[in-house]
Amino acid sequence: MKNEDNIYEVFLNTLDEDLRGMCEKNVKAEKPFPYPYCGEENVERLAKALVGVLEKHSPDIPGLVPEQYRDDVHEARELLAAAALALLSLYFPQRDNCMRCMAILISLFRHGSNPRFKSSGVLMFEQVSTGMKYSSEKGGRIPSRFVRSIDYKRPSDHVHRDGSHGFTADEDDAVMFFERYRVIQQRVFDASSRFNFELCVKRPFEALSDNRQNFYYREEKMETDLATKVQRLRDRYTLNYAQAKGYDLLDKLMIESLLAYLRDGTVSTVARESYVAQAERLIDGAVKLPCATSPKEGEGIDRIS
Repeated sequence: MKNEDNIYEVFLNTLDEDLRGMCEKNVKAEKPFPYPYCGEENVERLAKALVGVLEKHSPDIPGLVPEQYRDDVHEARELLAAAALALLSLYFPQRDNCMRCMAILISLFRHGSNPRFKSSGVLMFEQVSTGMKYSSEKGGRIPSRFVRSIDYKRPSDHVHRDGSHGFTADEDDAVMFFERYRVIQQRVFDASSRFNFELCVKRPFEALSDNRQNFYYREEKMETDLATKVQRLRDRYTLNYAQAKGYDLLDKLMIESLLAYLRDGTVSTVARESYVAQAERLIDGAVKLPCATSPKEGEGIDRIS
């Protein structure tokens, strides 16, 4: 699979005949998803199939997703995909129910450093759950224009006993899938607010985008690049060690500690990036030939102070 056309073909081929037929009936969209809304169960099946294809096409970079969060990230991908499928088919035109629009929607999710932060992706779903949207022209919140396609109801017109507007998870599948996603997101945030959960969740979906540079924000691309650098350092260290290069015990302890720190997704990217050069100098500079006997050998090598 080298391009998004092939990804879509593989996705279709993984579907049962009924789901594939639903996608193909949407003739107004390119690389379409079902329209009108096909129901909770079918959306879940579509989401699981899509995430399975994307994770196989774009496997996680080693070190990007900490081991303790792997299951959470995978489940969150399926739930976010299901939420996006539901939102697109319930509240957007038929032509927008496609791979490109899903990529755009998921690209709107960003990591925040505090629990009150809401990315554009979150605010999109809150138009359904609150019936309101933010208007820069008005300088505040105004009623959302969303209209649900299956019954032509507006979230902004749906009023609860407490006076609030919008649909609950029991009343709308897009909200239901999204709130299930938010439960996982909040659990991970509470455990480690610095871990960029959103980046890890949305990474495979970049394959659906026409422009990967626009899919990521700059700081998120830094994190992806860092994971690649760390893996290369690890490979170089493993190769040197296998070739019986002369690392002494202190060198090995320092290198292993640095590599573990660089792979720690709970530490900010900027903080970890600052130690890449030091790890590189240790891995390359601490290598000594087994036959070397100079008493000054190893002087000048960087150490962690």
